[in-house]
Amino acid sequence: MRLLKASILLVLVGCVPSLHELYTDQTLVFDPSIAGQWHDTDGTQWEIAANAEEKNYTITIHESEQTQSKLLAHLVEIEGHRFFDLYPAKDAAIKTGDWIKAHLIAGHLFLKVETADSKLALAAMNPQTIDTLLKENPRLVKHERTKDRIILTDSPENLQVFVLAGLKIEGFFGDPITLERVAKTAPGQP
Repeated sequence: MRLLKASILLVLVGCVPSLHELYTDQTLVFDPSIAGQWHDTDGTQWEIAANAEEKNYTITIHESEQTQSKLLAHLVEIEGHRFFDLYPAKDAAIKTGDWIKAHLIAGHLFLKVETADSKLALAAMNPQTIDTLLKENPRLVKHERTKDRIILTDSPENLQVFVLAGLKIEGFFGDPITLERVAKTAPGQP
């Protein structure tokens, strides 16, 4: 189980961040059925709260008893394919000093979203594949390279074209994390 948690963390830490969002007014969608309690295969709890008025979600991932991640999510639909655009929630707690916080730049992460029955599959872009693609053709999407990662810097419209084209490229998205809906129990039942 620790190995699975470590591999999920490595996938997410190795994600490809973007300075700009993936959604536009034309591609932003809202699906209230995504809201609810979910858990992944190692038991990590995911709470997805819907905000219909703002057309967004707050996702709280309970990584352990002491740690959680709180993200603002927008659901994007491009030519019938859905993606989450994740961004740190404004009230997300970061346990570090103000000097470190001043050096942090929040970025958007994009996850491919697939739903079936009571399952939700989320797949992040694979940084190794993106790295290879952009070395071969740096004009695919505007980006910057830092010492250890790629940061996308293009407009939402161009990011949408890039992500949509990535659906046809093997390995563009990594293996998905599969979430299962937590069954609601009737009052008075365990």
